[in-house]
Amino acid sequence: MSTMGRIGSYIGRGVRSVSGTLNPFGGAVDIIVVRQPDGSLKSTPWYVRFGKIQGVLKARENAVNVSVNGVEAGFRMNLDNRGQAFFLRERDMENGYSLTTRTSEQLATLNLKEGKNVVVFTCSKQQVDARIYLWRWDANIVISDVDGTITRSDVLGQFMPLVGRDWSQTGVAHLLSAIKENGYQLLFLSARSISQAYLTRQFLFNLMQDGKGLPEGPVVTSPDGLFLSLYREVVKRAPQEFKIACLQEIKALFPYNRNPFYAGFGNRDTDEICYLKVEVPEAKIFTINSKGQIVLKRNTDTMSYSCLHGCVNDLFPPMSSVSRCSLRRLTM
Repeated sequence: MSTMGRIGSYIGRGVRSVSGTLNPFGGAVDIIVVRQPDGSLKSTPWYVRFGKIQGVLKARENAVNVSVNGVEAGFRMNLDNRGQAFFLRERDMENGYSLTTRTSEQLATLNLKEGKNVVVFTCSKQQVDARIYLWRWDANIVISDVDGTITRSDVLGQFMPLVGRDWSQTGVAHLLSAIKENGYQLLFLSARSISQAYLTRQFLFNLMQDGKGLPEGPVVTSPDGLFLSLYREVVKRAPQEFKIACLQEIKALFPYNRNPFYAGFGNRDTDEICYLKVEVPEAKIFTINSKGQIVLKRNTDTMSYSCLHGCVNDLFPPMSSVSRCSLRRLTM
């Protein structure tokens, strides 16, 4: 098979069908649920899209069944004529778009376990899946861009893995794994479209470097379709429009008097703009240049991922039970 043929085959895996039919224009964004100090739950929007193919968008077949960890949820979603899923009672008819959040009571019925949960959306014979991550209100989040940050370049980083080439930054898996082991939550943020969400997860969590893989964490992509996402990033060169809005949504899940964002990794000025906008500490913004070197804000010194791994306990101190208790007292 030719290189382009292999790429097309992989892209087609974005939506899987029970009947074996593949549709490349759907997907679902990972969901973050945060347990509040009072035990209630808040979640990011549920962005789900199915492709516009015959048999899926018929009016009588627009119900989307939801299951979490293999158990059917007590609610369903519906599809609009663009293939976007929404919760029926929250349809905003006046503005022409759909809100996609759940109440604390509805989230509680899902019996989420702490960390990763698998959610599957089924419409007719088509399925898309995503992950729901349950975090505590006192979580400390480290954000990582994907293209050019975990991969070695923005464009080739998307395509080379599809043809069997490793195009990842040397040492990134060991560093991010060490950060996770010290008690931080990893958030993978990408301006890729929702139709690329499945492939992005597959790339990230199948990546192995010297026997070490990337740690688990939500993969948050743009909820927009492929062409709008490409236009925003390639033509407008403004991926920060999506990323800032996304990070603000996540920040709003946490108590108003604490900032959950501890650090951020990126490879563009726009990543730095995003991180500063949501108050990532300036000293904890790491920029990866085209040579794969990490530069701290306003610091001309560079280091590799492997070098940063060597001092991970200094930059990302272990979140011991003592420090967690101290943080809890300070923020209540």
